[in-house]
Amino acid sequence: MQLPKLTPLQSRFAATFAATLFLFVVYLVLSNPRFAYAADVPSIIQENHNYPVLIGDAYQGDEEEEAEWALSLDDVDDDDEAQESDIVRRAPQGVIALANNEFQHKDIKIGEVQWFVLPKKVVTGPKAPKTPGVPANLPDSVGASEEDNLHELKRRDDDLSKRSTTVYISLNTCSKPDVNSTDPGSVDPFPQLEVYVSLSLQYPGPGEESSRQESHPADGGYLGITVDADGDVYIGVAAPNTTAYSGTYTYDLAASIDAYFHTFNNESSFLYYVDGDINAALLVTDNVTHSNPNSENYQAWMNITPPYTVFASNFNDTSIVGLHKSYCALNQHAQIKKGSNNVEVGMTNRGLGNKPKEQFYITGLNRSSHYYGFLAMEGNSTKSGNGIVGGGGQVWKAMNFSTKTEDNCAVLFNLPFCSDVAYAVPSNPSLSVAQLKDIYDSHAAALYQNFTKSLQQIQCDAAPADRYSLAVNCTDCAAAYKQWLCAVTIPRCQDFSSNDPWLQPRNAGQAFLNGTTIPADSDLRKNPVTSKSRIPLIDDKIKPGPYKEVLPCQDLCYDLVRSCPAPLQFSCPTGQWLNSSYGRRDPNGMVTCSYLGAAYFLNSAWTISDHVWVAMYALVGFWALVWGLD
Repeated sequence: MQLPKLTPLQSRFAATFAATLFLFVVYLVLSNPRFAYAADVPSIIQENHNYPVLIGDAYQGDEEEEAEWALSLDDVDDDDEAQESDIVRRAPQGVIALANNEFQHKDIKIGEVQWFVLPKKVVTGPKAPKTPGVPANLPDSVGASEEDNLHELKRRDDDLSKRSTTVYISLNTCSKPDVNSTDPGSVDPFPQLEVYVSLSLQYPGPGEESSRQESHPADGGYLGITVDADGDVYIGVAAPNTTAYSGTYTYDLAASIDAYFHTFNNESSFLYYVDGDINAALLVTDNVTHSNPNSENYQAWMNITPPYTVFASNFNDTSIVGLHKSYCALNQHAQIKKGSNNVEVGMTNRGLGNKPKEQFYITGLNRSSHYYGFLAMEGNSTKSGNGIVGGGGQVWKAMNFSTKTEDNCAVLFNLPFCSDVAYAVPSNPSLSVAQLKDIYDSHAAALYQNFTKSLQQIQCDAAPADRYSLAVNCTDCAAAYKQWLCAVTIPRCQDFSSNDPWLQPRNAGQAFLNGTTIPADSDLRKNPVTSKSRIPLIDDKIKPGPYKEVLPCQDLCYDLVRSCPAPLQFSCPTGQWLNSSYGRRDPNGMVTCSYLGAAYFLNSAWTISDHVWVAMYALVGFWALVWGLD
């Protein structure tokens, strides 16, 4: 059937009528609650979950009690304090309601059990916004791409639509009870707190039905577990019965639907010992990024406020024994901790790969002592505490280091010219650190100036066919000379009493700082290698007395000869003189020879990469020779 043809006026009227009718239908839908409730959308209430809540339908009691605990949103007062107290009153007796990313700090007596609940409304609620932390550890860029952000938003939407949510439960034991015995060494380690988790038992704990709960003991004062839930999560914290100890534990407990509030990293200590003297130690992290030096990420790390901290305690200190994985315990009981005047921090790109790292200069240590060192981070580095994802802090597993016995070695670092020097050098207590820096660094800088005058005689900017090498250039030569010069003129010092086989005795002809001397008929005084220091400056101006030197690595000399033109006449010694002047690298990470940026066990992979570069140099040199013959 053919539709009637409308006049222009009729067409305008029909369009207006249709639009009016459409708006009327929309009005009815929005104004009628029954239409709105019929819509198939998730019932997610966007609200602040950083206060305790308990939803009544999670309680499994009789109808009268359930009605008493049920919470109607219409009854909640707008005042925050009244609202919070009203909600807490509706929690089961003796049960503390947890909020997302908020810890509870509690004391608990031996044999006691305390109960908590993460309510369904928190479990099924929206995730907390992430607080910016440290820059990303990226190969060549910084930040997440737009695609990554969209993926993260989709993941969050998927999490909200799932029936179950991963709940992260973490505990830090902050202090432990006192041992009853007068001989603490005869008592077994104190029993750790134990956490019980249930989705049905309101009071989980010892003696309850095991099929309805899970139990997890803390380890080293730390516990981190997850549970998938779509309703209330009930938690019991139990302090075991023991007659060997008396008093109380203190602990922090937190639950989160975002991530662990407290974290312990067991894969690596991420912290390495560089060197030390009788009362100080220099530590450094591993590379915090693998980005290229010209990238934004690299610069962001180098310019950041140092995000990590360290804790340290003597082996003989028992206050952290059994609590070494807990941030709050270390923060309370470690002998060296954040905020003290004993820790100087800064960012550096010295050492492995010349990538950003954080370094720690720790003072106030005892001589001839062994220490545990712990890398840590307060919160997520920018924020900490309640309401912050990961706000409870992070701890990495322990490493250990020792201080020296003799006081004629002192740690130097951050020198103006030899900026990559960071280790103990021959010293004298009568000289300050500033004086030592000036003596060593000024001497090296002056020698380098003489070298640059010689290098200026080389045709560095000549055409490729006229250069001294197709594999290296004058820039490579200057860099190799500076590395070699600083390592040789600023030797790495070790105790004279040390028996490590790779050490070379030095300055045996001079008296010890206490005035005693090595017998005149000793081979150490007769041998010109061991009777004096490597350079006269040390014996004349510093007068450290006898010490032992960690010899510079042989490859520093080889690299210098390989990188510089023949007219400069650089050469390395051979035979006995090579072994008494230079040492060899250890593939397992021990510092058996000195090179700039060395740290114990951080640079163990050097040998592989160095062999690759040596092979590349040889290959390039071979082809340069072939091309030259052509």
